[in-house]
Amino acid sequence: MVHLLADVESTIAMSKGIMLAVSLGAAALGLALLGGNYMKALGRNPEAGKAANAIIIIAAMIEVTALLAFLLGAFLF
Repeated sequence: MVHLLADVESTIAMSKGIMLAVSLGAAALGLALLGGNYMKALGRNPEAGKAANAIIIIAAMIEVTALLAFLLGAFLF
């Protein structure tokens, strides 16, 4: 019975860790794609730099989503 309980607890901890890794990894990938595509657009059209405010707001929303996922994962542990 003790081994079964330990297996369940380790499975729960592993699933929470995987959830946290996937959510933070997805946020990092989203920021990388956003930054890369913005730099490509700037290379093609230098006047697109005036729209940097919108890009910064979108990046901030991605970061807030990652922070919330991290805090949720931290409270679940």
